[in-house]
Amino acid sequence: MSIFIKFPYQLYKNHPYWVPPLLIEQKDLVDVKRNPFYKHSEAEFYLAYKNGEVVGRISAILNHNHNQFHNENIGFFGFFESVNDKDVAFKLFETVEKWAKEKGLDEIRGPVNPSTNDSCGILIEGFDKPPCVMMPYNYEYYPELCESYGFEKAKDLFSYYISQEMLTPKVMEKT
Repeated sequence: MSIFIKFPYQLYKNHPYWVPPLLIEQKDLVDVKRNPFYKHSEAEFYLAYKNGEVVGRISAILNHNHNQFHNENIGFFGFFESVNDKDVAFKLFETVEKWAKEKGLDEIRGPVNPSTNDSCGILIEGFDKPPCVMMPYNYEYYPELCESYGFEKAKDLFSYYISQEMLTPKVMEKT
């Protein structure tokens, strides 16, 4: 599991806007024995290799509570990270689709890491700014990888930037 957790640190190692998550937090998110999420859900974790090197990762998730509450029969993919290579990304997506079909699920949705109570979605603009809390950061090619595969947007998620100047009313400024 260590390789799965550490892959983003390799992928983004020289990226100026990627903020590395705490390793212990990432370990807790994927620990199926300790994370309470997995008491009601299932997950498998996959790595993609090319020429002996890790080039991508993804998880396949079945959130029974979500399906029961929303009266759906869907799976999710999460923790998606990939080099800019459609073959790699498509193989990862296909792996999750196959897993979902074997579970009898109708479709997949994502990314969720591992649920909507954690970070989810992909960044589609704002690549020149650091990420906000619980918002994903990814390379600019991620939306293209997902759309080229055939995924469609399910929902818009927003984050906003508010500067200190916007928060301090003029009457409260020191003179």
